[in-house]
This record gives sequence, C-alpha cells and structure tokens, in this order.
Amino acid sequence: MATIYTPDCLRNLFQSSFNLAQWYSFLQHFFNATELKSNPERIIENTSDDGYYLGNIDTTDSYRIGLFHYNIRQGSVANKRVGLRNLVKSFINPTWGEFDAALVVFDSGDHWRLSFICDIKGEATSPKRYTYVFGSDDLLYRTPIERFNFLKKKGVSFENLKTAFSVEALSDEFFDKYREQYADFIQYVTGKRFVKVGSKWEEKVLGEPNAALMQAFDYNEKKIRDYVKKMMGRITFLHFLQRKDWMCDDLNYMQNMFENSAYKNDYLDSVLEPLFFGILNTKPTEREILFTKYGWDKSLLAEWKDIPYLNGGLFERDEEDEPKIRFPAEYFKRLFQFFSEYNFTIDENDPNDAEVGVDPEMLGKIFENLLEDNKDKGAFYTPKEIVRYMCQESLIAYLETNTSVAKEKIRQFVLSPEEGISDIPENKKPKLLTALEEVKICDPAIGSGAFPMGLLNELLHCREVLSGEQYDRAEIKKSIIQNNIYGVDIEKGAVDIARLRFWLSIVVDEETPSPLPNLDYKIMQGNSLIESFMGMDLSKLTYEKEHKEDKGEISLFDDEKNRLQKTVSHLLSSYYSCSDHDRKVTLQQEISDTINKQLEAQAYNPSILAKLKEINLAENNKFFLWHTWFSDVFSRDDKEGFDIVIGNPPYIGEKGHKEIFQPVKADIHLGQYYLGKMDYFYFFFHLAFNMLSPNGVTTFITTNYYPTALGARRLRADIKDRMNIRTLFNLGELRLFENAPGQHNMISSFSKGKDDCKCRVIDVHKKGALNPLMFTSIINHIDEDTTYADIAQEDLYDGEENYIRLQNSHEDNPLSSLLDKIQLGNNTLGNIAEVNAGIMGGCDSITNHNMKYADADYIQCNDIRKDDGVFVLDCSYFRDSDTIHLIQNYPFYKDFYKNSDISRYCTNEVTTKRLIFSSSDTPLSEQEIIKSCLSIYQPILIRIREINNEKTEYWHQLRRGTAHPHIFTCAKIVCPQRSKVNTFGYNECDWYASADVYYITNPHKDYHIKYILGLLNSKLYFVWLYHKGKRKGETLELYQKPLSEIPIKKVSSDIQNSIVKIVDAIIALKKTNPNHDTSSLERQIDAIIYDIYGLTDAEIKIIEQSI
Repeated sequence: MATIYTPDCLRNLFQSSFNLAQWYSFLQHFFNATELKSNPERIIENTSDDGYYLGNIDTTDSYRIGLFHYNIRQGSVANKRVGLRNLVKSFINPTWGEFDAALVVFDSGDHWRLSFICDIKGEATSPKRYTYVFGSDDLLYRTPIERFNFLKKKGVSFENLKTAFSVEALSDEFFDKYREQYADFIQYVTGKRFVKVGSKWEEKVLGEPNAALMQAFDYNEKKIRDYVKKMMGRITFLHFLQRKDWMCDDLNYMQNMFENSAYKNDYLDSVLEPLFFGILNTKPTEREILFTKYGWDKSLLAEWKDIPYLNGGLFERDEEDEPKIRFPAEYFKRLFQFFSEYNFTIDENDPNDAEVGVDPEMLGKIFENLLEDNKDKGAFYTPKEIVRYMCQESLIAYLETNTSVAKEKIRQFVLSPEEGISDIPENKKPKLLTALEEVKICDPAIGSGAFPMGLLNELLHCREVLSGEQYDRAEIKKSIIQNNIYGVDIEKGAVDIARLRFWLSIVVDEETPSPLPNLDYKIMQGNSLIESFMGMDLSKLTYEKEHKEDKGEISLFDDEKNRLQKTVSHLLSSYYSCSDHDRKVTLQQEISDTINKQLEAQAYNPSILAKLKEINLAENNKFFLWHTWFSDVFSRDDKEGFDIVIGNPPYIGEKGHKEIFQPVKADIHLGQYYLGKMDYFYFFFHLAFNMLSPNGVTTFITTNYYPTALGARRLRADIKDRMNIRTLFNLGELRLFENAPGQHNMISSFSKGKDDCKCRVIDVHKKGALNPLMFTSIINHIDEDTTYADIAQEDLYDGEENYIRLQNSHEDNPLSSLLDKIQLGNNTLGNIAEVNAGIMGGCDSITNHNMKYADADYIQCNDIRKDDGVFVLDCSYFRDSDTIHLIQNYPFYKDFYKNSDISRYCTNEVTTKRLIFSSSDTPLSEQEIIKSCLSIYQPILIRIREINNEKTEYWHQLRRGTAHPHIFTCAKIVCPQRSKVNTFGYNECDWYASADVYYITNPHKDYHIKYILGLLNSKLYFVWLYHKGKRKGETLELYQKPLSEIPIKKVSSDIQNSIVKIVDAIIALKKTNPNHDTSSLERQIDAIIYDIYGLTDAEIKIIEQSI
C-alpha cells in the first residue's frame, strides 16, 4: 500500500532529526524517484566531505534531478555558502550521468537542510540554491508543508519544484499578511485603512477613531504610523533573536509568552515595554531598579534572566513610548499567530543562495512598500539582484583605482572571492586588504539600507578570504559598519529600519550575545541635500578659523590637522562601541557641547543662532552636517571624501512638490543647480559629485530620462565637467518596481575626474517584469535583446544641450555616420516652421482629484460630479447637454479632439467633444457668458491657478495655448506627445486639441508642408527620432524641443512634389478607409528619401532592420 503523506506526516518528518532510511522512503513514495541506489555511492571528487549520491528523479517535464546527501561539519565545502560552485562540481561523475538540478540533504546532526540547487550546467550562469532548514520540534513548518502538498497535487515537475522552493513567493506572501496586521493596528487608532481599489491604494474611513490614542499622539497620523512601524519592527527583531535561540531557549517563545501571559489586555505596556526597555536595553545588574521605577511585574525578571542586553538604541525608550497605549488582546494574538507560521532565517539571503523563510531583508521591503507613506516620495524597494550588481560594480571600480592588481583579476575576485583569491599575487594581498579596510561608503538616501547592507556583505566576503582560516565574522562586520559604512535619510522611520538591519547582521554571526554597537552617528536622520541654515554655511562648522587680521577666512585643513575635528571624531568613535548607559549619555552631552561651542565661535547672526540651537543637530529633517558627523571621511591624510556613493534616490518632479524643492533651491551649495522641470534626484547626483574623493565612484539607479531631459541640462553639464561616465545601464521598458508601472530606469555609474576611460553602455530592449534569470543573462552579455558598447567619453555628448547618447557617435560607427547624413548641413524644423503645443485648460472635466479643491459641502450642494465637463464638454454626456445648448452658437464653442484622433498621415475629423475657447482676446460680453457657465466650478479653477502661481482673476480662461489661435484653423501637421512610432497626421479643418498634441504650421515657402509630412513619417526619420530625439523607454517623446531639432533637408520643388503626390494619394485612401493598407505607397516615399540623402545599401539595411 502506497504511503500517504498527510500534513501531520510531513510535519513529523520535518521536525525529526534526519534519518536516511526514512528519507529513502520519502524519495520513493513522495517524489517517485526514478533510481535509488541500494548503497549510497561516496562522492569521490571531494573526499574531505562525507557526501553521497543517492539516485535521481526524472520529472514529468523531462528534467533530471540528482539526489545527494552530505554529513556536514564546520568548515566543510558543503557548509560554506561561498563554496556553492565548488559544491556543484562534486555532482559530476560520468557513471551517474548529467543533471539539470539537484535535491540535496545537508545533515549537521542538530538540524538538516534540504536544498534544491538549479542552474548547475556549464559556466555561463551561477548555480542557485534554495533551502529549507528542518529538525526542530518547536517549529510548525507551515510553508514547506503547504508547498509539498502543492507539489504532490500538481506533480513533480521542474517548474513545480522551483515553485515549492521559491523564496520570492514566500516574501510576497509574508509582506501582504504583514501589511494587513499593520493596517489593523492603524485602523484601531485612526479608524482609517488603505484599501486597494483597482491598481491603486486609497485611504478609506472604516470606523471611528480611538479618541484616547489619537489624543496621546497629538492627532498626528504620521506619528501613529511611525510608532506602529517601530513597535512591529521591534517585535519582528525579537523573532530573529528567537531563531537564534536567545529567547528563553524556546524557538516559539514569542507566541507562547503571549498565550501564557496574565496581561493579554494590556500586553504592550505590561509585557512588551518591560521586555524592550527593562531587559533588552538594560544591563542585568540594573534591571530590577528600572522595574521598580516603572512598576513592572518583577516576576518577569526571573523568566527573562537569560535574555541578553543588546544596547544599540533599538530598544531605547523615547518620547513616543511614554503615553499609555493599549490595544485589544486579539490584535496581538493574531500578530503572534501570524509570525509563528513563518520560518525566520538569520542571514540576509544571497540572490544565488537563499533559505526559504523570512530573512532580514524583509524589513527593508516592509518599510519601503508601506504605501501610504512612500507613494508620493519616489521611494521604491530595489530588487536584490540590482542591489548586488550595483554594489559589486562599485567595489570593482574602487579597487581598480586603489590597488595595483590587474583589472580582470579584481573583477573575478569581487564577483567570486573564494575562486578569485587564487589569482591575486601574495605580495598584493596586504594592499588589497588595506583598501577594503579603508573604503568609505555612503548612501545619502539610505531608505531601509539595501545598498550599504549589500556592500557590507561584499566587503565581508572579500575580507573573509583574505583573513585566512582564523577570523571572527561578527567582529569583521562590526569593523565594516564602524569604519566603512555611512548613511542618511530624511525619514526617521527609514533610519530606524536601516539600523535594525545592521544590528541583525551582527546578531546572526554572534555565537553568544554581546552588546550591539551604537549607530546613532553612523546611520542618521537629516536632509542630505542641505548643509546650510538660513543662508549660513554649516559645512565648515568643525573647521577652526585662522586668525588672519586681513581676511578672517576659514582654513579647511592645516598641516597639523584640525583640533576640533579630531575631538569630534574621537568622541564619535568612543560612542560607537560604548555599552554603558551613563557613559553614553555623557558622551552624547560632550558631543553636543563641542558642536555648540563651535556654533558660538562661528559668529553667526544671533537670531539665526538662536533658531539653530532649537534644532536637534543630530536628528532633524532640515539639513545634515556632513562635515561634522562624518568628519573622519573628510579629514583623511591622503584624500577627502567618500570612495563610493551609492543608492536609489527619490524620483520626484517639482509639480505638486514645490515645498520639497524650495529648501534645496535656497541652499548655498546645491541651489546653483536648480532648473525648472528638473527631477529631485538630480540634486543627489550633484551632492554625490561634491562629496566624492578624487577617483571616487557614484552609482545610482534612477529613471532614464536625464540623458535628454530639458530640466537636466545643468546636470549633464556638471557630469561632463567633473566626471567620467563609467556605465550607463539602460533598463528601458523592463518593470523593476511593482508600484511604479510605466517607469523607465537606468543604472548610472561615474568616477570623479577626467581621463580617457570608455563608458560601458548596456541598452536593454525587453518588456515585462525583470526576473533574476533574465538579469543574469543581461549582465553576462549574452542577452540577444540587449546591445552592448564601449564608447569614448567625448562621443557620448551631443550638441549644445550635451545630450547623452547611448549609441556610439564615433565616425567609424555606421549608425553614427547615417545619423550625421541626416543632420549635417540641414535646417531644423524649428527654423523653417512654427512648432507649438495645443491647449492647456487646467480643468477639462471634473475628476476625483480636482474635486478635492473645493469644500465637500460645496461639491454636494452644487451637485458637482465626476466627469462633468468644465472647459471640455461632451455631446454624448447628458449632464453636459444644458451648457452645450446654451453656448453652441457662440464663436468660442469649438470642436475638440484628442491625441488618439491622430494617425499616420490623417486625423479623425468627427468628434463629440466641444471646447470653450476662452482667452484674454475673447470679447468681454462672451467672457461674461463663459463665467456664468463655469461659475459653479470657480473655487476649483481658482485653486488650480493658485497651485500653479497664476493670476486667479483669469480663472474662467484657458491656462495656455491661446496666444496663437491660427494654428488650430490652418493647414497643419499634428502629432501626439508620445508615440511608439513616428505618427504625424495632417488636416486643414478647424482642429483644436489639448497640450499633449503638437502643431507644425506655416512652413517656409521653400518647404512644402506635405513634403515635411512625408519625411516625418518615413522609416529614416523614425531611426533619427529613436536615436537622436527623446524617448521614455521605447516610446518617442514628440514635444516642442525634440520636434524643433529635427533636421529637414532642402531639395528641389520637383523632388518635393514627387513626395507630395504620394502623400496626397495616401491621405485620399485613408479618408475613405482609415485602415487602408498604404504600405506600398509609404515604401515609395522611403525610397525617394533614401535617394535624397544618398544612403548606401548597407545604411538602408540598418534602417530596415531597425523598424
């Protein structure tokens, strides 16, 4: 009779110690093993490990899975995460045949690991290992039980095995459930909850707020959210400690503690806070005094006597912890039940080697994806494969400059330290180790700490292999955090989570608990972009003034170094490792006093100084004292500044966020780089360039618009002036961030200085969501949809605007030569014709968004509803009919079209939309009629003008596009602002459209408008627009600037007429049937244009293959 594996049977198997006979039975009856060796065969390739080949499985989709078993010990290859490729080599044996993947048990006696290892064929891809850890009777193993039931139900296929061992699926599931727990607590206090409506999250009022708790938090909902995040973060941290077996020797202690508690109805104040503040943040000898002070139950002291004192600041009591806060018992019951269902792993997962469970990185995902706080801040959680790539490439660039080791050997060493170390000459290893020990790394928008954590791991791996057999992993981590890592964020919640991850990274490698380092002055809150206050420069705060009678200048550094800087650096260094609470308080006071003395010495304006002293200099959102808190970085003997600045800065446009831009515009350091239509992240580029040491490296992931964006002109000039572009990795239309569909991203890497290094361009032409396998093929230069090039610095820049082009503009490049033929010697469209945008009304119709600009009672009283027409009416919408009937005979009543009414060569000339064309030129009598029609919308229209700093007395007029009314009524070429292909239509009727339509009118007499139309719609001009115009991903940006820059060749009237004749034929056919196939006629135009430009067969082939 076949063995049936029920959930209880699976749980019993997973909770038990490993038993080979039992495992054989499981392989036979559950996995239907194709072959099982009667006697396991010893793995001969690595006799130092006790490893065996057990047999194989042929999956239902024809993959062959090898079955292996290792008895592992400390230091063995099987036990080393870094030795994965070496481990895979041991699976190779001619008598066993070739495997597509392997299912491997690693038995250490006290527990056993079950790993699914794939991508084991060949050298092109790195092997990937996904692991469950079994053997504890305290754990429920819900996830593997569910996954293995799924496997049994669906069948043992390769794809189903990957699903059963999927880390990402578990992470997504955990986050979704965590978010629900978080939302429960928030709703209990505020009565509000974010609910997903379609693809967006909207806040809904679902109940009454808790009056007492709202008052305790001063009715500040952000404070409430931050408090709940921190509370749940602390509880999450304790589940990782529990996994270390440091919570009363019970791997399910947190849930059991709640179930057995006499204080369920006051659990936060009576149990969790005593645990947080009285135990984890207090030395054992001082705990009873604190319990007495706060009146906590002293019987808990005996139960908690072995829980370690952690120091560090995570469990320090702050003012938000002071109010008495009580949540119903069922909230904590649900929370601890939820946590108990998951395996908490105690190491940050490597993309290629991951334990199936909740790893510390999840803390980052939680912070950066709690949507109500980050949705408008441009904050996105960076996928781990992107983080790893950026960290490795930055470290490679640093080591190439700061060691004498050959570049290819540095690259191999960083990418695979355990393999690459063999190629590093012995006499160069000390200098390599020194470079690793001295590197200074900063993320100026640290978020949850993904990038510094990534570099911590890369530095750790490199230093481990250089440290021989004897080293303390936890001590190396502490050294890296103290000496190499720095981070700042404007959000206090981000700083809390980042610190939490660094503390966890140390805890995972501690054999026994020890006090954690203090990260108060390592990962800090502040506005990274500002180092000034009310016009006063704060960057030289710790630099002593030279007493020069004639100048009174501030001297940055003298030969003896700066005494005050040394004092501050010494105090900060002492504070980092201080574990005595009283001593910490003393050091904090000494640090504060030292800074305040220097404030006095700076002779600031007394009123400014008074305001400055009201601000916590070490924790605020107004500025950040880079040169004070990180003075050790800027006072090094050999160089000043960071070696690596890395991150994912916020992407924010100025529209709707003027309050964020305004302080930076006023800053004396970065304000000079402000430009209209810029993105906020441009400031972070300039900041990084300022803070880098000579040859230092900046690597950011941002949107990919800055190479050609109008608002990035100053940024491009700064890049060209000060930096080498090392890498432009354009991810194009690949979707990286789940909550930012349609965004196009780029990884940019720069080094400070000017030399002749080439820029590596990686230009991806793929769509859909990025996945690890795809990313691996891209970075290994084997992806067929990606172009790769090495381009000289001078060949990257184009024209007066210094556009940065991703294709090689060198004359030897055939594409570059082709584009030159189009451009050189020809006039631009902007010089021979008018190019204008359509109409910006400001409020075409009522939306949920603009309805918020008026009082809710006003909206209800005046029966204003979504979709009601304001400046744009719809004849097919019954609520617009009264207004239409009233004004339809007036001259300002116009037919109105959308960009979707434009097709190649033609436009739609029938519409149900009507426009109120109201401008300063509209007769006053007609303006009064318009005011009367729009009067109920006046509060909304006034508010729109206020937001855009426009005169409110003209609320009844269209905002822009009325200064050139003739463009709407004459012969015209029109195009949509964005299009996948070059789409230029033509008409001669009255044709009004909105500002996302561009009009080309009144060409010079030497250029027939339909000749221009034929050029613009041709294949040749698609290639021009794609490579030399502007794009968002694969979408052409056809607005005024790029349109005006299009070259137009002047040719004879006869040649123009030959094109015009064909264009007329196309238009006639399209008017009869918009879907008529005119491709043969369009090919005739292409052929004439190829001839006009004298293109060779090879150049024509380039064009035809580009379409």
